[in-house]
Amino acid sequence: MSSKEAEEEMRRGQVWSIDVLLAVVIFVSIILIFYVTMTSRQKPQLKDLEIESSNLKIELEKNQDIGFLQNNQVNDTKFQMFISNATEDYDSLKEKLGIKGDFCMFYEDSDGFIVLIRNNQSTNISRMNLTGIGSPDLCVGGYKCGTNIPCD
Repeated sequence: MSSKEAEEEMRRGQVWSIDVLLAVVIFVSIILIFYVTMTSRQKPQLKDLEIESSNLKIELEKNQDIGFLQNNQVNDTKFQMFISNATEDYDSLKEKLGIKGDFCMFYEDSDGFIVLIRNNQSTNISRMNLTGIGSPDLCVGGYKCGTNIPCD
């Protein structure tokens, strides 16, 4: 092998190394762009959800038509009317509350167990114990939201 052939072999080796290095840089750049794009999309949605839940509490305190909270206490009469309104006209209630997606309001005790919501104004059953109030497409504790759980 002559020195000229050896020198040409070295150049081809260097070109191959630069191609591999460039391919790795492009690959890593694509992964970084994908990661940054996906994380930036998730954060605003979570922030929007926090704002929406904060606005919901204010709406349930201030709105005389659908609100049932007074001084961080539940007014049972208004709450029973809210339950009836939610079960009869969910879409209208969602619009009045300013909620974009589906919702399910439920209560938990300090241990994280679901507290059933008693609906005393039910017409077909003397007393209903609901898992939550809202969209039946959502689940709470393994039950669809608004499922009647019979209690003794």
